Amino acid sequence: MRVRYSLLALIASLSCFLLSAAPVQAQFGLDNLPLSNILDNEVEISASPLPIEPSAVRLDGRFLFRTAAVDGISAEARAKEISHRLQTYAAQYSSKSIDSKPDPATNQFVIYIGGQFLMTVTSADTALAGATPADIRVEELKVILTEALDYHQYERQPEIVQQRLRWAGGLLLLMVVLSRGLYQLHHWLSNAPKADETSVQGVVVKQLIMWRQAKRIYALKHWFFWLGELLIWGGGSFIILGLSPYTRVWQQPLIQILRVPLRIAIALAVSYAIIHLGDIVIDRLFLTIYGQTLPNSLRTQRASLRFSTFSQVAKSILVAIIIAVCILVILAIINIDLGPLLASAGIIGLALSLASQSLLKDIINGFMILMEDHYGIGDVVVIGDMSGFVETMNLRITQLRNEEGRLITIPNGQITVVQNLSKEWSRVDLKIPVALDDDIDQALELIKQVADEMSHDAIWETLILEEPLLLGVDNIDHTGATVRLWIKTQPLKQWDVAREYRRRLKIAFETADLDFGVPKQVVHMMTPGPTAVPPIDADSQPPL
Repeated sequence: MRVRYSLLALIASLSCFLLSAAPVQAQFGLDNLPLSNILDNEVEISASPLPIEPSAVRLDGRFLFRTAAVDGISAEARAKEISHRLQTYAAQYSSKSIDSKPDPATNQFVIYIGGQFLMTVTSADTALAGATPADIRVEELKVILTEALDYHQYERQPEIVQQRLRWAGGLLLLMVVLSRGLYQLHHWLSNAPKADETSVQGVVVKQLIMWRQAKRIYALKHWFFWLGELLIWGGGSFIILGLSPYTRVWQQPLIQILRVPLRIAIALAVSYAIIHLGDIVIDRLFLTIYGQTLPNSLRTQRASLRFSTFSQVAKSILVAIIIAVCILVILAIINIDLGPLLASAGIIGLALSLASQSLLKDIINGFMILMEDHYGIGDVVVIGDMSGFVETMNLRITQLRNEEGRLITIPNGQITVVQNLSKEWSRVDLKIPVALDDDIDQALELIKQVADEMSHDAIWETLILEEPLLLGVDNIDHTGATVRLWIKTQPLKQWDVAREYRRRLKIAFETADLDFGVPKQVVHMMTPGPTAVPPIDADSQPPL
């Protein structure tokens, strides 16, 4: 539903843009006025082959025809001079004052208004109209000038000026209403309810995906809101400028100034929208595939981790492609030839591929890790001497977050052996030392009893997948008899189950008056026999 509203907002924004870009005469139904075919002439002339770069002649900011360069004078300078003369002659114009005469010296036609020179119709000007003969082209220009001058006087009549003022006021009111309606729509869409979550298995993953979608959709709606406001006020102001002949002359300079920045802004805006819409579509695809998995399947959570990893990689690839295309479009907008650039980029890419073999190795190994499902985002892995939670993964690197909170970045090309501690299921491996003086059979029965009671507990039975397996006495040494116990759990739940089991086992041992084994050291004390006393010689005794 939110995607539908976002698309509707995009369509409305594009409609406003097209409305603002349309000619004023077509917008307000002026086809019945004297200048009705001027735009048709513009289209016809611009569609003709142009051997020489032309420039437009305008009256009151309206396009009339195009002229070419001649005798070292640029087409732009010549068009400005003709437009200036035409604007000056328009005030003294009468319906029968346009005339044309051939110039005997150059054999070219010259057009006059009220007996004053306007322009010389050169062969280059005639070539702009295609294969039209020079005399026919002159007559066409005279018709265009007549209609333009008639419309110049028509627009300055008091009743027409008042009509245009009413149009401007109505358009300004419409802009206010549209802006207010767009604001209310944005406010209403921002308060739309969130999607219900019906699945119990993997609800955390779904909540994360839904939160990301809500965040992106809100960003898109906010962006569309500001874009709509900009188009309403910018396009409406542009149309209002075109209603009056005194302000219409500002339209063309604005177009010339804003043409390149607007095209670049449109390219960036479209890229931004495609990236966010692509993220939403990828997340929707993940939710659709995830919702089709069985809720009680052991592979459900694993599938969610794989989809999450693939979605993140797909999003990064999409962003890279859109950014590359956007850069190429911007370079084309600023008139940079893309042919040599792409050719040089191919050569540079080949050189970089030869020089950056480690990067290619990282990308290839990362692709194989994804396809063979060695691990994914959300797994706990041991890679070499490093272990931690897989927080970020793409085709080049893998980032782990260890128990101390450190972020470890590993290039995929350096990953050879991986220990995945959370793929599909996990196991609690307990080695319990029992004191040598205690009854070992009683201890074995108590250890198994505590494990069975925990596996049938309402809270813990969902985390324990199978009946606990008591392997028996695994070792006997000076610490006591070591009893080994296995408990199969859901992925990443082995630590929670082990902590709770140790707590219960300690309480059970204390109740049963059993002791855990501790290292013992035996000291043997030996008493020596009586020592023989040598006889005393009386003669050797000292005198008293």
